[in-house]
Amino acid sequence: MGKKKFSSSVEDYLEAIYFIVKEKDGAKTSDIASLLGHKPPSVTEMLEKLSKEGLVKHEKYGTVSLTPRGMRVAEEVSGRHKTLISFLELLGVDRGTAEIDACKIEHAVTRRTMNRLRKLVEFVQKAPEEPEWLEHYKHFVKTGEHLECKKK
Repeated sequence: MGKKKFSSSVEDYLEAIYFIVKEKDGAKTSDIASLLGHKPPSVTEMLEKLSKEGLVKHEKYGTVSLTPRGMRVAEEVSGRHKTLISFLELLGVDRGTAEIDACKIEHAVTRRTMNRLRKLVEFVQKAPEEPEWLEHYKHFVKTGEHLECKKK
């Protein structure tokens, strides 16, 4: 049986809490509201739902932390996010736009496609030197022209 699929909203909350907790010992409702651009009462309502789902620990007027289950989901979402940013930057998308687009795509892409994107990004990043095809692609993006391949 597959893993439970969470809504993009739930994933966004878990990822936000994950980022805040990495910087501080715990996240406050106001921290989460600020990062996500939501009103504190909406955040409190969602935190109650996440708590009931066993994804966060939250005491009223206290800090929020991820449960082990919530941490696994947040790390998975964060990993998808990072991979998508790297992939989009490989395509020549600027960092700001890549961040925005990754936030949207990370919730829609299938696990199989995400695994392939992750492998492609890893392949290119671990290449001994920048591959010729990637240089040709960058040239094509700028000019619309294909470069001739070097003959061996």
